[in-house]
Amino acid sequence: MAGNLIYITDAGRAALVAPGNTGTTAHQVTQIGLATAAFAFKPDMTALPSELKRITTFGGDTVAQDTIHIVIQDDSADQYKLYGFGLYLDNGVLFSVYVQDDPILEKAPASMLLLAADTVFASIDVTKLVFGPTSFLNPPATTERKGVVELATQAEVDDGADDTRAVTPKTAAKRYAPLVRAQLIGPVSVTSTSTDQDAQLAVAATSGALNRGAKIRFHGTFAAGTADTNARLIASIRAGYDGGTWGREYLDFWINRAPNDSNSDTNQVRAMRITYGGRLVVGNRNDNGNDALQVAGNGAFSGSVGSSGLDTGGANFRLLNSRDVLLRNDGSNFYVLLSDTSGADAKWNNFRPLTVNVVTGALMLDDTGVGTFVGGPLSVKGLLNIGTASGEGRAVIGPNGGYFFGNASEAGFYLPANGAMFALNFTRKNLHVNGKDVWHAGNLPNPAQTTGFTMSGQILAAEGSVSAPGISFVGDGAPDTGFFHVADGVFAVANNAKETMRFVAGATNRVLIGGTPDDFYSALQVGGAASFTGAAPGNGLAAMGSGVLLGNNGGGTIIFKSATAAADMKVWDFKAGDGVFQGRAVTDGWTSGVPWINVARQSNNNAIQSIALAPNSGRVLIGATADDGANAAQVSGSVRAANYFINGQGVGDSGLIGISKGANGPNIGFYGSATTGAGAVTFSTGGTERARISAIGNLLIGTAADDGANKLQIAGAAKLSGALYSAAAIIDSGAGWSTIYLKNGGKNRWTIGKSDTDDFAVSAFDDDGVTQRRVLDIPRASQVVSFVKRPTWAGATPWDSANLTPLDRNIGGQVNGNVTLYGAGDYGSQLVFNSNGYAPRIQVQASTSTWMVTNSANTAANLMVNEGGTVIARGELQTAGGATRVALDGNLYGSVWGGWLSNFLSNNYVNRSGTTMWGRLMLARDGWDADFGLRAADGAQTFLRARRGGGIELINSAYNAVTWQLDDSGTMFMRGQQILNTDGNLFCAYRGAWMNAILDDLYNRDNGKANAGARVQWDSGVNNFGTIDRLNGALPAPWVVCGLSGPGNGTANAIVVYGVVLRNQ
Repeated sequence: MAGNLIYITDAGRAALVAPGNTGTTAHQVTQIGLATAAFAFKPDMTALPSELKRITTFGGDTVAQDTIHIVIQDDSADQYKLYGFGLYLDNGVLFSVYVQDDPILEKAPASMLLLAADTVFASIDVTKLVFGPTSFLNPPATTERKGVVELATQAEVDDGADDTRAVTPKTAAKRYAPLVRAQLIGPVSVTSTSTDQDAQLAVAATSGALNRGAKIRFHGTFAAGTADTNARLIASIRAGYDGGTWGREYLDFWINRAPNDSNSDTNQVRAMRITYGGRLVVGNRNDNGNDALQVAGNGAFSGSVGSSGLDTGGANFRLLNSRDVLLRNDGSNFYVLLSDTSGADAKWNNFRPLTVNVVTGALMLDDTGVGTFVGGPLSVKGLLNIGTASGEGRAVIGPNGGYFFGNASEAGFYLPANGAMFALNFTRKNLHVNGKDVWHAGNLPNPAQTTGFTMSGQILAAEGSVSAPGISFVGDGAPDTGFFHVADGVFAVANNAKETMRFVAGATNRVLIGGTPDDFYSALQVGGAASFTGAAPGNGLAAMGSGVLLGNNGGGTIIFKSATAAADMKVWDFKAGDGVFQGRAVTDGWTSGVPWINVARQSNNNAIQSIALAPNSGRVLIGATADDGANAAQVSGSVRAANYFINGQGVGDSGLIGISKGANGPNIGFYGSATTGAGAVTFSTGGTERARISAIGNLLIGTAADDGANKLQIAGAAKLSGALYSAAAIIDSGAGWSTIYLKNGGKNRWTIGKSDTDDFAVSAFDDDGVTQRRVLDIPRASQVVSFVKRPTWAGATPWDSANLTPLDRNIGGQVNGNVTLYGAGDYGSQLVFNSNGYAPRIQVQASTSTWMVTNSANTAANLMVNEGGTVIARGELQTAGGATRVALDGNLYGSVWGGWLSNFLSNNYVNRSGTTMWGRLMLARDGWDADFGLRAADGAQTFLRARRGGGIELINSAYNAVTWQLDDSGTMFMRGQQILNTDGNLFCAYRGAWMNAILDDLYNRDNGKANAGARVQWDSGVNNFGTIDRLNGALPAPWVVCGLSGPGNGTANAIVVYGVVLRNQ
């Protein structure tokens, strides 16, 4: 009985009210009265009408706030009909009554009454009613006995300590994980002792088909940047057999490679695999079957990486490609090794690009000597040994075709192209150039420091300036005294940053002294006085030529000065200016002069206008005659004017004119052709010849020995107050020294000259003007310039063999430290290589932090490497002689593709934009059920996926359900339900039966029915129902009329009706 309404008596309602009307009070139902007749309920009832008896064999409980469940049992021998029952409380009060007009049930003496009813109370809270135990009706159920069991609450299920209450599916689902798709919401702990055939946790694939693996998935919530707190798929661990049986086991670790709202394996990528044999494959790459650790990409380690040995000969790390590179430690040495092939078994070849002795730490680069290239600065902290184990070590520096070398006997530089070589010979302890000893202070017979030297070749010096000469002298204080280059064919001498002499080449070769402006004609030009002192050398000066101008003080001047004459008798000069040439006797201080000869030129003409001798009342004596003290002209000998001769004084003086003033007086002698000195003019003073002009026009001063070559020959010093101009100046002292003295304040300061060994020397004097120190020597034979002290160039110290290991630009050399090229600007300094005019370069660009290799025209960078390591090539990249290439459009060329990659891809792979395939398309990856995604125009998707165990599946747009599948044998499933078998049988889900069963049922039903076109048959005999008038209507079912009989004119009371029962078969 379900949901029957029970009536509450007034006494029962009052019994539930607590004293003082403060609420309700609980009571226990102790008896139930049984009524055997129907009655009308009255609220004031205190006893149950037609009550047969009261029983205590009952049980009950509140199952809802308004409903109680009652079970009543009576196993007595009484017989009665039950119409109602009443509940009596523990205080004897009739609490409630249920009654109905019809019997609830009827009990026989041999039967047992067992009534279960749910009664509804419309106006009270039945939770205040308590019923006694029901164990008398149904004993507690145990594992061995049927009985009543209480349903456990969720807390009791979660506590797990109760062994008497039953668990419902709902409480079990919240406490226990199902066998299929279990979801645990708390920590899981498995504690047991495993054996060699089990484990604390086992994850297994379902048996029954090939290629099924085990898989564990990991989920988590997003960390930031979203309000979505749902757990999402992150990674999975999978295990299985890789296309085989034993020996093909693997354990994979997969992680999302794209947003994975669909929780699909297709959005994951394999991050790591552990294979049979313990090989670890990191990244999504194929196992090569050999290496214990295989990484698809770069690796970073915060700790060390170790290898205990790939073979019995040592520990190895192998970098695989078409030719492998190995890092190997055999216990004695560490190597970088190369192989000719690739693979774990590929042996290394004989190349040894890098070897390190692990005992001594010694490093060997290119131990087999095939060549080593350093692309940047190379620093060597200690000793650098080159070729010490061979007969000779060599080093090439720069594109010059030569090399620096060292062997057991010598070290230096050699240029094979022309055989040029310099080297330090260890046996001779000397530097050799092309096999010849280099002269120096230790091996010259007369050291260049004191005797000078002669150069047979050029000395090339810096251009210099007047304040910083190209060739200067270390003892001068500031290096502003020496030689400097002015222009093409012009150099000058500077003293204390002032130009004192200049040498000019041109149509008229000229020498300028004293800073005089160049007149572009005079060979010797002196800007000031010129002074000559000392005895005249025997061979005199070089030929002066015509038109020589000495000095320029308002006119050309030649001064003659005697060092021993009395006051105001020492100085004579020749002066030219404004068209007048004078010979004068001047005061010692050259403050005034008295002309003894004036020669004037015609105006605007070079013709002689007049010659005046002794214009200031002096006398002119000609010939061997004594001065008479009166005559202005006194001639001893012939004089000729216009074919008129003044004859000489002796028989041998034919044609000779003599002017004499006593034996010791000055005289000018002219010698005829028949006399000694034929054609010469002599000038004598003090009875001694002081000068002469030879027959060929040479002027000799201080000597009578004409060398027949030089126009001006002075035996002794010469002093000029002005410039000295000459087409050529030669100082020749024969086998002795030829020296030019440079003075200041009467003291010697410098000498420039030739030594007695024909060497050129430059010397300086101390402040005393006496102590001489050699500055520069140039031996004539070798033409090697030797400086006593190291010179400076523009204030900088030059490098030489005493302070720098030489690096010859044509030979190269060794640099034992960093070499830094620095330059201002964005591109800075550049390293330029030049080979027969082809000059590429290496340079950096500061603004982009990039170094580059540029073309010869320096218009484009062929290779660039930025600070981050990105390499940019301007042209096509090639390796192995062009066997492997990277084209500018990104195309790759190599043997692995059989040519260009673009051709390989178009011939072998599918294009996303569409293509035609003429072979079988295979989608396969370990641990992945291959699928296709088909997207409709409205964005909905359908997936076609390979079915495990064979067959194919259709996945819905959300990728969370298989809507249709076909197994390997052809059986069709829809939404997991087997629908169509290969024999054509169809499962009708709406009927819950297979088509064959439905048809069989229909066939069975049709077996009792007539077939189409079948005729009915009699199922009984013919029955006479009498005449029509007695039927009073139709024949009773199922009889049908089968005939009538009667007279021909019979009426209703005469016609008999016959009937029969028919059947269909």
